[in-house]
Amino acid sequence: MSPEPDHGEPLAPLHARIDELETENENLRVAIESRVVIERAKGVLMARLDLPPEDVFELLRSSARRSRRNVRDVAAEIMDTRVTGD
Repeated sequence: MSPEPDHGEPLAPLHARIDELETENENLRVAIESRVVIERAKGVLMARLDLPPEDVFELLRSSARRSRRNVRDVAAEIMDTRVTGD
Protein backbone atom coordinates (compact mmCIF):
# COMPACT_ATOMS: atom_id res chain seq x y z
CA MET A 1 0.00 0.00 0.00
CA SER A 2 1.42 3.47 -0.94
CA PRO A 3 1.62 6.30 1.60
CA GLU A 4 -1.07 8.94 1.70
CA PRO A 5 -0.24 11.92 -0.56
CA ASP A 6 0.55 15.21 1.17
CA HIS A 7 -2.14 17.54 -0.13
CA GLY A 8 -0.50 20.61 1.40
CA GLU A 9 2.76 20.26 -0.52
CA PRO A 10 1.41 21.19 -3.97
CA LEU A 11 -0.03 24.40 -2.50
CA ALA A 12 3.22 25.51 -0.86
CA PRO A 13 4.52 27.27 -4.00
CA LEU A 14 1.18 29.06 -4.37
CA HIS A 15 1.24 30.24 -0.76
CA ALA A 16 4.82 31.44 -1.23
CA ARG A 17 3.81 33.34 -4.37
CA ILE A 18 0.85 34.91 -2.56
CA ASP A 19 3.22 36.09 0.19
CA GLU A 20 5.56 37.57 -2.44
CA LEU A 21 2.69 39.38 -4.17
CA GLU A 22 1.34 40.74 -0.89
CA THR A 23 4.79 42.11 -0.04
CA GLU A 24 5.14 43.63 -3.50
CA ASN A 25 1.66 45.13 -3.22
CA GLU A 26 2.53 46.76 0.13
CA ASN A 27 5.80 48.11 -1.29
CA LEU A 28 3.93 49.61 -4.25
CA ARG A 29 1.37 51.22 -1.94
CA VAL A 30 4.15 52.84 0.08
CA ALA A 31 5.85 54.02 -3.12
CA ILE A 32 2.63 55.57 -4.42
CA GLU A 33 1.97 57.30 -1.10
CA SER A 34 5.52 58.65 -1.10
CA ARG A 35 5.17 59.84 -4.68
CA VAL A 36 1.98 61.72 -3.83
CA VAL A 37 3.67 63.53 -0.93
CA ILE A 38 6.69 64.40 -3.07
CA GLU A 39 4.56 65.69 -5.96
CA ARG A 40 2.48 67.86 -3.62
CA ALA A 41 5.59 69.33 -2.03
CA LYS A 42 7.00 70.01 -5.49
CA GLY A 43 3.81 71.89 -6.32
CA VAL A 44 4.13 74.04 -3.20
CA LEU A 45 7.77 74.81 -3.96
CA MET A 46 7.13 75.49 -7.66
CA ALA A 47 4.44 78.02 -6.74
CA ARG A 48 6.53 79.71 -4.06
CA LEU A 49 9.88 79.71 -5.82
CA ASP A 50 8.70 79.99 -9.42
CA LEU A 51 10.97 77.12 -10.52
CA PRO A 52 10.41 74.25 -12.93
CA PRO A 53 9.69 70.74 -11.54
CA GLU A 54 13.19 69.44 -12.27
CA ASP A 55 14.85 72.22 -10.28
CA VAL A 56 12.42 71.82 -7.39
CA PHE A 57 13.08 68.08 -7.22
CA GLU A 58 16.81 68.74 -7.18
CA LEU A 59 16.27 71.14 -4.25
CA LEU A 60 14.33 68.44 -2.40
CA ARG A 61 16.99 65.87 -3.16
CA SER A 62 19.90 68.05 -2.09
CA SER A 63 18.07 69.08 1.08
CA ALA A 64 17.46 65.42 1.89
CA ARG A 65 21.12 64.62 1.32
CA ARG A 66 22.31 67.48 3.51
CA SER A 67 19.98 66.50 6.34
CA ARG A 68 20.62 62.77 5.86
CA ARG A 69 16.94 62.03 5.35
CA ASN A 70 15.01 60.63 2.45
CA VAL A 71 13.21 62.86 -0.05
CA ARG A 72 9.79 61.69 1.12
CA ASP A 73 10.49 62.86 4.69
CA VAL A 74 11.67 66.27 3.51
CA ALA A 75 8.60 66.58 1.30
CA ALA A 76 6.32 65.56 4.17
CA GLU A 77 7.86 68.24 6.38
CA ILE A 78 7.20 70.84 3.71
CA MET A 79 3.60 69.72 3.47
CA ASP A 80 3.16 69.62 7.25
CA THR A 81 4.69 73.00 7.91
CA ARG A 82 4.45 74.67 4.53
CA VAL A 83 7.99 75.89 5.25
CA THR A 84 10.14 76.31 2.15
CA GLY A 85 13.38 77.43 3.77
CA ASP A 86 15.90 79.67 2.03
